[in-house]
Amino acid sequence: MRGAYAGAAISLVGAFVLDVVDGPVAKRTSGRTGEQGAFGASLDSLADMVSAGAALGIVILSYGHFRVAYVPVAMLLAVATAMRLSYFNVRGLDAASGTYTGLPTDMAIISFVAVMLLDGPLGPAAFRVALSAAGVVLAVLMVSPLRIPKLTGRWYVALIILALALAAAHAARLIA
Repeated sequence: MRGAYAGAAISLVGAFVLDVVDGPVAKRTSGRTGEQGAFGASLDSLADMVSAGAALGIVILSYGHFRVAYVPVAMLLAVATAMRLSYFNVRGLDAASGTYTGLPTDMAIISFVAVMLLDGPLGPAAFRVALSAAGVVLAVLMVSPLRIPKLTGRWYVALIILALALAAAHAARLIA
């Protein structure tokens, strides 16, 4: 069954990479109308809701064998993601400080994928608790007043490299 989870982690990394590159690609697209930009922004939020709000919860539910005890964590992630995205869509990036309010969904995804590497080193029950706790912490951070700087330049590239390294670590589990 670990292969299914490794595949889920790799898919989440794919969603993360696409999320971090779609904005810069869209901004560099010449001839884009305001309406097309608004459509793209809405589509981006929908994709974030699916990848962070739904997929992370489904992974937790799956690890928990879809027991009712894991439903609150999955729901919390979905609600926190919806609130985070709604807040961002209204307030946006703080242009003066270059910061986001609350943990961005893409960083929540990559953090979750990193925690998924504890599957194996921790026993199954301990891992389910750790993953659920991580889900709660990530949900709280997404709606917190915490100021997170927007990553640019070499930090932006480093985050993508980290994500790809996480994907490679999960891919190695498929081979093992």
